[in-house]
Amino acid sequence: MNLTTTAILVLLLSFNALAEELPLELQPPETAPVKKMSMPSETLMKLMEERQQDLDRREAAVRREEERLKLLRSDIEGLLKKQAAPAKSAAVPPSGGKPTTPTPTPNLVHLSQAFETMPVEEAAQRIEKMREAVALDLLARLKSKTAGQILAALDPTKAARLVEKLAAGPGVSSSEVSLKRK
Repeated sequence: MNLTTTAILVLLLSFNALAEELPLELQPPETAPVKKMSMPSETLMKLMEERQQDLDRREAAVRREEERLKLLRSDIEGLLKKQAAPAKSAAVPPSGGKPTTPTPTPNLVHLSQAFETMPVEEAAQRIEKMREAVALDLLARLKSKTAGQILAALDPTKAARLVEKLAAGPGVSSSEVSLKRK
């Protein structure tokens, strides 16, 4: 080897050594890191696209379900209206008079709840002094166990009369009950 070739080799080796020691800002950009950066970004883009497609599918499923629920709600409301219409027409008699079945008054409902919690002896004493019509309405609204205990505590004659009228049903007068007994 001649001297110039050796000098060129030394210069090249020293230049490479100097290039490796330079700060990163001064070194020329390499193409390898760009490829490394593009691979993760491509993968990330694919993942984001897949996620977006999954979200779109879910959103479409939710919309379909909302539409189905709207249809069901409208069907149920229609059925309720159909069911309420015959009930209203049955409650109002064609003659335009009072309805055949009286609606319970809130006071009677509250009173029956009070008699449920009252001691049996006290309830029997109070029913003993009531008019029969009120006593019948009240006994009809009580639980059967409570009504039975109260009737057992009543005067046997009055209890028998109340039981006959309860068994005859609503709207039956006491004279009809006495006729049925004979």
